[in-house]
Amino acid sequence: MNAGHMGINMLGDPSVAVKGLKNLGDPSWEPLWDACQQLGVGVHLHASAALPESCRCRAGKGLATGKAHCVSTLRNFCTATQFVPYLIFSRMLDKFPRLNWVFAETGLGWVSSVLEACDCEWEKRHLWTEGILTRPSDLFRRQIYVDFWFETVGIQLRDCIGIDNILWESDFPHITSTYPHSWDAVDHSLKGVSASDREKSCLAMQRICID
Repeated sequence: MNAGHMGINMLGDPSVAVKGLKNLGDPSWEPLWDACQQLGVGVHLHASAALPESCRCRAGKGLATGKAHCVSTLRNFCTATQFVPYLIFSRMLDKFPRLNWVFAETGLGWVSSVLEACDCEWEKRHLWTEGILTRPSDLFRRQIYVDFWFETVGIQLRDCIGIDNILWESDFPHITSTYPHSWDAVDHSLKGVSASDREKSCLAMQRICID
């Protein structure tokens, strides 16, 4: 039993973040992935994925708190662009086809370009001959989930991303949170979106916990 746990929070690159640990693709992690898959527990990667400052651009000195936070937040959106291709091309998704991965606080704007690039590489280099049997964008839609809390452009690209793979978050209690005006933010992001599509973000949240 998963004792009510909905997911685990994982380091993006354990080998960089903690001395002595191996990277995500190392076989030493496979017992954990297998246990999560069997229990229906998703693996969550937060925006920065706990990458140390040495792996990220610094905000720089002299910036006021609000400006520095903006620099930090926006750079964190790019963290997932490194890990989604890694999950796909390392064959981790194929090895554990029922294990769901959730990218928290990463937004949606980057997803369509990453999927397009992965599909292009897959086709151009005939990567199905190297064990990547499923198109990368299809692998993504099978096992990876992303979220939004203020975006509109990513919502406009929802069919490209995968409407069933988009979750909503309020980002509470961070200063970027939409709380206490979350419903207004939802209405802004989902303006013109059908009721059935609006409901799917809630259904996806339930599904990643029980598949």
